Amino acid sequence: GLQYPAAMNIDNRSSRNTEYKQRVAEAAARLVFDGMRVGLGSGSTAELFVRELGQRVAHGLRIHAVASSERTAELARTCGITLGDLEVELDIAIDGADAVDR
Repeated sequence: GLQYPAAMNIDNRSSRNTEYKQRVAEAAARLVFDGMRVGLGSGSTAELFVRELGQRVAHGLRIHAVASSERTAELARTCGITLGDLEVELDIAIDGADAVDR
């Protein structure tokens, strides 16, 4: 017969993975301070980061952001993050769950 517990374990892992990605995004957003030049990466965790950063910008955080893709740029604008050109060296770049360069 079918083994439902195995399927449930996959769902539980997926749910935990989503939770971990959200935690990583929140932690990464806390690394950004007023006046920083921020690189916005791509991927599911980077998208969560952009959403978190957008909330901080809505509460007064001022940053200079650049996006690595048009999709990320569109999301950033939707979240109220003003984008600029890559004119200077970045202070921080967030790109995925396993990459934080500072």
